[in-house]
Amino acid sequence: MNSPGRPFTGLDSLWIQAAGLACNLRCAHCFNRSAPGNRDLPFLSRREVRGLLDEASAAGARDIVLTGGEPFLHPEMAEIVGDSLSMFPTTVLTNGTLLSGRLVSRLAAAAAGSRYSLEIRISLDAPSEEENDAIRGKGSFRSALAGAARLEEAGLLPIVTAVRFGEDDSAETLEAFENLLRSKGFRKPRVKFLPVFRIGREEERSGGYGEPERVTQEMLDLVGASLLLCSGARLVTADGVWACPILMNEPGARMGNVLAESFRPFPIAHGACTTCLRHGAVCANAAIAVREE
Repeated sequence: MNSPGRPFTGLDSLWIQAAGLACNLRCAHCFNRSAPGNRDLPFLSRREVRGLLDEASAAGARDIVLTGGEPFLHPEMAEIVGDSLSMFPTTVLTNGTLLSGRLVSRLAAAAAGSRYSLEIRISLDAPSEEENDAIRGKGSFRSALAGAARLEEAGLLPIVTAVRFGEDDSAETLEAFENLLRSKGFRKPRVKFLPVFRIGREEERSGGYGEPERVTQEMLDLVGASLLLCSGARLVTADGVWACPILMNEPGARMGNVLAESFRPFPIAHGACTTCLRHGAVCANAAIAVREE
């Protein structure tokens, strides 16, 4: 079956995997197999990231997302965040466990000195310690909540992202997260639900995608060009440029050595593309649940 293509409409968002695949946690569902001691991808230096920011600016990008692995394992991540904020609205995806008071103060200072917004997304996969730590590892729940609380106290208003497993009631789960965060001093909790991608470590845990679970042209015709991230974003790693952050370990998703080589259509040929298509706005700071007062 021929895979439909997703046209490239221009670089709106540049994702930078500055911390490679190094992580202090080993989450059971990690789509890119990040883990302690994973050195499959070297860190990008601060100088390399600044060069990418310049390229993104020249290409007309609107925002930057810094990811890993765990970004705050990078020894210069606070400085990299500051560099990015000098040019773009910036999002950092983190597990939250390394957000010390000193680090949060540095991030808050960088945000206060910028005309652009800083969004920090913290991963928690359940509103209870037992459920979360079964997926993310013992102690991760308390450490992530403590980091999130420091951000909240510093006025950075973190977004909590949670992977939804199975068919749980999202309204009930949202309420549980809100109650948890309010109990920790959050004035207006923000929660974003993510689907599970059955690739990487999750494929080993629950099985991958079958051949029927592929995007067809008919499916693609039902949505606009902006729904899939690959129509307006690219991921840069130390090993080149990829169509999107979810597919960085997937064969066929690498698009070149440098950013300019990736500005072309991408074939929607992966099972994970089906998940992205069905859920929409998977990676963007959209569909964040904030209950009105």
